[in-house]
Amino acid sequence: MRVLLASLTLLLAACGFQPMYAQPGGQNAIGPVNVVQIDGMAGHVLRAELDRMLAVENDGSPPALLEITLTEQVTPLGIRVDESATRSELRLIANYVLTPAGGGRVMRGSVLTVVNYDIPTAAFGEIAAQDDARERAAETMAQRFRAELALRMAQARAS
Repeated sequence: MRVLLASLTLLLAACGFQPMYAQPGGQNAIGPVNVVQIDGMAGHVLRAELDRMLAVENDGSPPALLEITLTEQVTPLGIRVDESATRSELRLIANYVLTPAGGGRVMRGSVLTVVNYDIPTAAFGEIAAQDDARERAAETMAQRFRAELALRMAQARAS
């Protein structure tokens, strides 16, 4: 079994396999990034999560600047007989501009996250459910942002 594992490892190394989100030699995939203040509750959660996730990328070099504009759309999905909603969809759309510290090419793009939530019949249940959905969407979006930035940085290095 060990011989098979060792031979597979050697074959994988010989095929030119490289990690998708990391530079050869173990350098940072993204590098340090300063995230500009983002408006709204979802913006606050998104920025806090991005700061936490990207803190490991800080190697002391000058940071890139990430500006994000959030747009939120709530769409009722399930409709009762009395025309009130039982379920809603929250779409969080982030348009971003990443300005490299060295004055390189500015990167623009967008990230989309969709979260569904039930609307309870309690008096303030919809507000609490929507706030929870907004927070979940922002946390999910931060993970997508990290992957998006790593991929875009890898593409910029390759070109």
